[in-house]
Amino acid sequence: MNFFIKNCKLDKEKTDCIVVPVFDLCELSHSACYLDKCSNGYITSLIKLGDIQGKIGDTLILYKVPKIFSKRILLVGCGKKDEINKVRFKKIFKNTINILKKLSIKNIIYSFSELNINNIYWMTRVAVLSIKEFLYKVMKINNTNVDNINIDYIILDISKKHDLFIAKIALKHALAIDYAITSAKNLSNLPPNICNPLYLSSKAKELAEKYKNNIVVEVIDIKKMKELGMNAYVAVGDGAKNKPFMSVIKYSGNNIINNKTIAFVGKGLTFDSGGISIKPSFNMHEMKYDMCGAAAVYGILIMAAELNLPLKIIGILSGCENMPGGYAFRPGDVLTTMSGKTVEILNTDAEGRLVLCDSLTYLERFSPNVVIDIATLTGACVTALGESVSGLFSNNQELANQLLHASEETDDKIWSLPLFEEYQKKIISNIADFSNVGQGQAGAITAACFLSKFTEKYNWAHLDIAGTAWKSGKNGGSTGRPVELLCQFLLNQSNYIYS
Repeated sequence: MNFFIKNCKLDKEKTDCIVVPVFDLCELSHSACYLDKCSNGYITSLIKLGDIQGKIGDTLILYKVPKIFSKRILLVGCGKKDEINKVRFKKIFKNTINILKKLSIKNIIYSFSELNINNIYWMTRVAVLSIKEFLYKVMKINNTNVDNINIDYIILDISKKHDLFIAKIALKHALAIDYAITSAKNLSNLPPNICNPLYLSSKAKELAEKYKNNIVVEVIDIKKMKELGMNAYVAVGDGAKNKPFMSVIKYSGNNIINNKTIAFVGKGLTFDSGGISIKPSFNMHEMKYDMCGAAAVYGILIMAAELNLPLKIIGILSGCENMPGGYAFRPGDVLTTMSGKTVEILNTDAEGRLVLCDSLTYLERFSPNVVIDIATLTGACVTALGESVSGLFSNNQELANQLLHASEETDDKIWSLPLFEEYQKKIISNIADFSNVGQGQAGAITAACFLSKFTEKYNWAHLDIAGTAWKSGKNGGSTGRPVELLCQFLLNQSNYIYS
């Protein structure tokens, strides 16, 4: 399916369907008014019958409209004109997709450029990403799923010619971000017998092949980890048949705008049984999603390479499995991390922070200016913030503000939580520098406090996506979050102008 930006003469376009907005109380949009005028009031005459009120969720298909070349016109209710925001805009597009995918339609024109969601850049980008999101399907492993979406292309009608340039930039960004989100989703949705740490490393190597002018990849195996002193990372993977692999993806764009190095670390537990502190069996199959942080980093690097962002980026996929076994680490063990700091293990199901702490120390060799780790880290974050909001922790307020700004721009919600000294005391151990869990309260915060002990040499932020990375149930799967948020963060670092 292809997307195009065009300034259309709507009555003359030979297409399967033109989609136009209708506002509350049957107020016609500019595009609907134009088509109504061209058809000598035909649309108004049908609206007077009361089949559509203009509320969000309303739709009405018109066939063979007089003097209009398009086979159909789809009127879509958009609610009150001055209350449209990105959330409602996405809902409007979801309604259109639910209608259109049931029809034999190969090409569509959306004439929505007058809808007020900031500017034409965001209107275009949100439209494309919404359509892509609602058409996404989880791939079946046996490749027998039938795709009943027959759409060949979608045209976004831009009513003002001077907006075409910005709209085309928005389309380019949207397609790259969608590629990143879809790639992250597809990777996360794979079963753990396919997507293991070695598989993760192979996907990283594929990036180096595809983007050979921008990306170099180094894979650190368990032997090298031991040589580096990454004992915490190694301990987590020791009980598993599938041994750990850490993929280091080095991206460098053209015409780099500054000497800053931005690093992302993704927790890549391709399966987490909890180890000796084994998890309950209920929904344990969903622990294949414990690598959504690594999948997010994978997607972010794809977007950077697709747009050739003028940045230096390091991406680490911290691939590992946490399994019980004769070589598994135990509650009561004391591990010496790569940093030299010691950790008392109180719970082997608090393993992600052990993998991440050595990955964060490894990053010091690149002298990064900014480090962001992304992890499905704690059930406590789900308890605190639910399934709509990711947790944000940072040792640098400017970095936190930049992430919060990107969150507001993309509507990928995050909420800042504290790292107060009172919480830091909860992980003090009497036989090691720290314990790997706190004392039963504020679990998301004490986990972030633990990570903060290994990030003192750079500006750091931690995103706990345990509640937002996937949805449960038969029709669930990876959400692809927080890929768009972090892509937007990188676009902002690249000084892109959207209007």
